[in-house]
Amino acid sequence: MMASKRSAVNCLSCAQVFTAFVLIYAARLLHGYTNPADVAAINGLYAALGCPSLPGWVPNGGDPCTESWQGVVCNNTDISSIILIDANLGGELGDSLSSFSSIKDIQLSNNNIGGSIPSNLPVTLQTLFLSDNELSGSIPSSLSSLTLLFAMSLNGNQLTGEIPDAFQDLIGLFNLDLSSNNLSGQLPPSLENLSCLTTLHLQNNQLSGTLDVLQDLTLKDLNIENNLFNGPIPDKLLSIPNFKKDGNPFTPLPSPTSPTTPPPPPPFSGPPCSGKAPGGKVDGPCEESNAKRCKKTTNRVVWISTGGAVSSFIILVLTILRSMPRRPELPIFFVPIGAPEQPPPKVEKPKSPYSNSPAPTCLDVPQCTCPPPTRVLHREFSARNIVI
Repeated sequence: MMASKRSAVNCLSCAQVFTAFVLIYAARLLHGYTNPADVAAINGLYAALGCPSLPGWVPNGGDPCTESWQGVVCNNTDISSIILIDANLGGELGDSLSSFSSIKDIQLSNNNIGGSIPSNLPVTLQTLFLSDNELSGSIPSSLSSLTLLFAMSLNGNQLTGEIPDAFQDLIGLFNLDLSSNNLSGQLPPSLENLSCLTTLHLQNNQLSGTLDVLQDLTLKDLNIENNLFNGPIPDKLLSIPNFKKDGNPFTPLPSPTSPTTPPPPPPFSGPPCSGKAPGGKVDGPCEESNAKRCKKTTNRVVWISTGGAVSSFIILVLTILRSMPRRPELPIFFVPIGAPEQPPPKVEKPKSPYSNSPAPTCLDVPQCTCPPPTRVLHREFSARNIVI
């Protein structure tokens, strides 16, 4: 008796649970399966796009997740993706995108969508592809709130202004394409926070400044062609596997020099190393290279001056010697060996100036005591004796 009552209670409980489940499912079918917030958001997007001819789409109500709207992907009751590439869409994006509860992927590339990029994009976005449309205006700074974003393509539009400094929290972004727009100005400093960025396309814009903010990124594909970037290219960027940089006024790289041959020293020019500029302003001590050049130049001047003085002295001495009168040269007589001895030359007695008779000698004067006659000797000349 007790067992039969217990079985009846169990059967009643099961029937009640089944009835409740049927009623809940019927209510879902009656009011729609899709999250009502997502239904309102997609209705607003459809109206902003100009109500294009898309299978299943309606401007009001509907159930995108159960009625298989074209390009709509759901996760349970929430719309997770809208993919309508090259679907001949026009109009604008509108302001209803922020109403999606958990949408992750919006791909509307290769259409004719105009207007501006909404500032209130859904914060749950992971991919945003709006390339090759007719979007205008600037890139909204509200991108900073898309902390889950890992890929964004806005290329092939008519966007203007500067790239906003809004990437400080987008650390998961690995693909960014802003090419073929009319963007200008310098790269924002917050780009250096994109530690996962591997692909960056910025070609065909009017961007300027240097590329220093990109040098520490893990880039594999970088295209910056046809911009106004200047200055030297950081060495780290030159090692990127796919780096395109043509069409920019970069500072040319210095020509490589041989490691074994030092570069020639620059020619000496300018004022001597005095530590002062021409206007009297102190510039500081000479650099080592300038000091060496100054020392060499000073030594060269000293040697030139010394050489000039010595040359002048030698010329002066030679001039004086040439102007002095010459001493008369005495004849040199050579007597051959074995020649007969010549008598000594006859010495005539001097005549007195007062008479024609020969002047008296000491032998004729009786008062004088004449010295004994001296013997006149003469030498024999030979080929070795020379009489001057």
